Amino acid sequence: MKALKIILIIVGILVATMLIIPVFLPATAEVKAEIEIAVTPSQIFPSVASFENREIWDPWVSQDATTKVIVDSKPGYVGSTYSWDGEKLGTGKMQVVSVREESYIESSLWFGEVEKPSLVEWNFTPTDGGTHVVWSFTQETKYPVGRLGMIFGKIFLKQSFEIGLASLKGYLEALPWPESSLGPISIENQPAMLAMVSDGAGTMETIGEQLGELYGAIYTEIEKQNLQVTGPAFVHYLDYDASTGYSNYRAGFQVTKKGKSIGNVVWVTYPEMKVVQAIHTGPYEEFTISYDKLDAYISKQGLEVKGEAFEFYVSGMMNESDPTKWRTIIAFPLK
Repeated sequence: MKALKIILIIVGILVATMLIIPVFLPATAEVKAEIEIAVTPSQIFPSVASFENREIWDPWVSQDATTKVIVDSKPGYVGSTYSWDGEKLGTGKMQVVSVREESYIESSLWFGEVEKPSLVEWNFTPTDGGTHVVWSFTQETKYPVGRLGMIFGKIFLKQSFEIGLASLKGYLEALPWPESSLGPISIENQPAMLAMVSDGAGTMETIGEQLGELYGAIYTEIEKQNLQVTGPAFVHYLDYDASTGYSNYRAGFQVTKKGKSIGNVVWVTYPEMKVVQAIHTGPYEEFTISYDKLDAYISKQGLEVKGEAFEFYVSGMMNESDPTKWRTIIAFPLK
């Protein structure tokens, strides 16, 4: 009888503990881990937001060889999903809810068949050496079992986050990243300009060689006519055939006043126009990377362009020996 009383007292204490301690625990469980990664936010963001190749660094998938992952990436990232199913890991899904380009990702996380998802957030802050990355998790817990469970759950979850971030860092820093980058994309009014130009045509492989001759002829005529150059050299691409890579274009310099058309060098005036533009920093060989990003932005925003493009060579091989510092404004005129 005495033993039974002792057992009942112990059980009572345990029950009381389970009911009392959770009262003083927060209803919201929060876990956060952070790391420095030696790549830019623009290089990290697309991979994390789209879930592409996440299984390479995912801290949980690597623990269950039976896990099958399904990735469904959406344009603009919102709505992208990452689902898994494994014998040990169980089932679950993440879905991107909102993003701020290159700085923030908000996702919902479901474990198994739970109705109310947890919140997963990513924050990316540029630093001198790359990017400061913060990965956080927030979940509402139920009284009392849920709150007690998260006492230990938070410990293991933080460890998993730290392992995952370390794997993400190793994966991203080992990739052969390009030497170029594209600055913020914006819609601007391009001022009207006067220019002396000369027409050319060819593929991207041959245009570079042609430009040297065209610019030489244009500049010679500008000096003959006592005109002054008022801006960087530019190329105006009049069209582009994606199947052949062939383009008709105009090479030119902006000038202060009206000139005379002599031979293949022609004076033209460009009206003010609305353009979508950004600054490409890096070698010309990596223009296609920046053009792809601009194309994606134009598609996402539902913009209509004329099918033409301008490249303004703010700094290049004539005044900067390091190709990674070359700066080119890429602009698409809008309809």
